[in-house]
Amino acid sequence: MMDSNFHTGAIRLQDLIDDLVTEHGAGRVTRVLVANLLARLRKRPRGEELSNHLRRDVGLPPHDPPPGFRDLMM
Repeated sequence: MMDSNFHTGAIRLQDLIDDLVTEHGAGRVTRVLVANLLARLRKRPRGEELSNHLRRDVGLPPHDPPPGFRDLMM
């Protein structure tokens, strides 16, 4: 099978960016770049902020140990 995307020469980043801007427009390319940069900067929840259900799903121990069987029955 032949790869139709095979390039014999080196591809310059500037050429790729120019192609994107030509095809989609400078405003759209800029918006996507800024959105991707901001997405990387977003704060991810830390383990202390997660509920016990989510902590269990990712393999962390619960904040407080679960109540004992006798405590549940009374």
